[in-house]
Amino acid sequence: MSTPTDSPSAAADRDPVQEAGDHLEQALAALDRLREVLPPSSITPPSDTGGGEPA
Repeated sequence: MSTPTDSPSAAADRDPVQEAGDHLEQALAALDRLREVLPPSSITPPSDTGGGEPA
């Protein structure tokens, strides 16, 4: 019930580190697709710019 995979036996055969890596790869691929679809943001967060632009 607590395993995110389709079958509990498959979860026992999987390496947790490999599974985490697979999830990270899927997340990065999703972010890449979003970057292609969404327009570039003209407003950057202060954490990225360091507050370089005065308001």
